[in-house]
Amino acid sequence: MHLKTFLKDKIVFIFLCIIISAFSAVLLYMVEATLFFILFVPCVYLAGSIVALAVEFVRKNSYYKRLYITLEELDKKCLLSEIIDEPTFYEGRILYDILKTSDKAMNDEIAFHSLASAEYREYIELWVHEIKTPIAGAKLISENADNTALLDTLQRIDRYVEQALFYSRSNTVEKDFLIKKTELKDLVSSVLRKNAKHLIDNKISVDITGVGGTVFTDTKWTDFIFWQILDNAIKYESKEIKIYSEENSNSTSLFICDNGIGIAEQDISRVFNKGFTGESGRTYTKATGLGLYLCKKLCLKLGLNISLRSKQGEGTTVEIVFPKSEMYIV
Repeated sequence: MHLKTFLKDKIVFIFLCIIISAFSAVLLYMVEATLFFILFVPCVYLAGSIVALAVEFVRKNSYYKRLYITLEELDKKCLLSEIIDEPTFYEGRILYDILKTSDKAMNDEIAFHSLASAEYREYIELWVHEIKTPIAGAKLISENADNTALLDTLQRIDRYVEQALFYSRSNTVEKDFLIKKTELKDLVSSVLRKNAKHLIDNKISVDITGVGGTVFTDTKWTDFIFWQILDNAIKYESKEIKIYSEENSNSTSLFICDNGIGIAEQDISRVFNKGFTGESGRTYTKATGLGLYLCKKLCLKLGLNISLRSKQGEGTTVEIVFPKSEMYIV
């Protein structure tokens, strides 16, 4: 609060004080009071008014200054009403009560929508689990009937259903993960074994001779991240995938390199955005724009870092960084 602004807001009060002081001086003059009283009474009144204004300014300025400082220090500005002190001046208490009431109404609205969102997410998760049973049965029938085309279609459906499940859980990863010590080569090999048929059908050769080291992560979520990256490599015409790792002083990096069609330079900075498919995605209509978005989101939840570099026509390299930290060991 600036003094100039405060005085401008009090201009009517100040004007009235001056009028009353002048009127008092005229009245005293008319009753033939001495010059001392004619000057003394208006000056005392003006001095009292100035002191009252000064006290009011100091109280309000001190409170609002603390309020602004608290607001700047808060990461979540919406929590301001929960921690501010109740002001000592009347107008401030009115504003305080309004802010509290508004905050309670907002929290009630958020709670309502959070509950609705949680119920919808639970339904999606239940639906995914239920739909996987008939898919598994259809896959078994297709294998027995040696219907390769139908089996491939069912596997694609299964992968999209799995993606939907992970997407629905991506906001609550912390409720369903277990960080443990894992051999990176075992982690990569497990993903390749689970999806060996898909790799073989697409005639993809995979080299993992350069993978080594130990990391701390959740295998279920990391499996999903790896497969999303490998599936992208297959989708965009890769025939060779090379996976290797590098040990650093405070991290272990895993590199997944393919020789597919690559990504246009202008698209690289946006590939992790939700729903973004880019030039390659518009050419290959199977792209959903969710795979890399989910990878980025899950990596952030797991404390990993993911980055990508690519050259159109030559291929793409994705790097996942596993930090070495005592926190993970604990």
